[in-house]
Amino acid sequence: MPSAAMQREQDILALWDQAAGRPRRLRDDALFAAAGATPTASIGAGNAALLALRTRLFGAAWRLRAACPACRTDCEFTADSAALAAGLAPAASAAPPRIANGSGEVALRLPTLSDLEHLAAAPDSATATEWLLARCLGGMPSPAPDPETLARIEAELERCDPGAVVAFALDCPDCGHGWQAVIDIAPALWAEVQAAAERSLLEVDALAREYGWSEAEVLALPQARRAAYLQLSGAS
Repeated sequence: MPSAAMQREQDILALWDQAAGRPRRLRDDALFAAAGATPTASIGAGNAALLALRTRLFGAAWRLRAACPACRTDCEFTADSAALAAGLAPAASAAPPRIANGSGEVALRLPTLSDLEHLAAAPDSATATEWLLARCLGGMPSPAPDPETLARIEAELERCDPGAVVAFALDCPDCGHGWQAVIDIAPALWAEVQAAAERSLLEVDALAREYGWSEAEVLALPQARRAAYLQLSGAS
């Protein structure tokens, strides 16, 4: 039976096999599927599932970076992906209310992961927002919501699914500027998966060349012993 570390490495490589080289939307779908998030899940629930998967593969300490919008300094910070996952999924009872619109009302639902697929063809962010709003309203109502109604709709969506957007309050260490750094969970997780998978493949390549071992034999080595052989071979 493989150790926990060996199992994580195998899971990372399997996920890399499924998603590497695919378009962004299909790659995200592979990540959500691996995390157990269904297309009907809310965006916040999908983000929570991705963070739980990230914690299982890489641990809770999550090193991130964001460029200061004022001076462009690259700011690094650490978050707890396990704690974030626990707090992002909307409550089971969370359901947006009906919103008054003119003389009537419009029904509102939370955006889902399947909605994101339909937005991939949008030419710009404004169009994507319009399309998403129409989907969440079951089609654009008549009359179209006025700015005040739109603001209420956005506020209700944020209240009912706060994990749909993940942001961190940061202060730049160089210029002192404060801002909200928005982190897109799926590409951030994919960057870690890709880096870890490529590192494993480089180690397999180095040890296969040096000792003639198969990929399975290299991957079966405990991490400490593999590191020792890499050092002996001059590959580390």
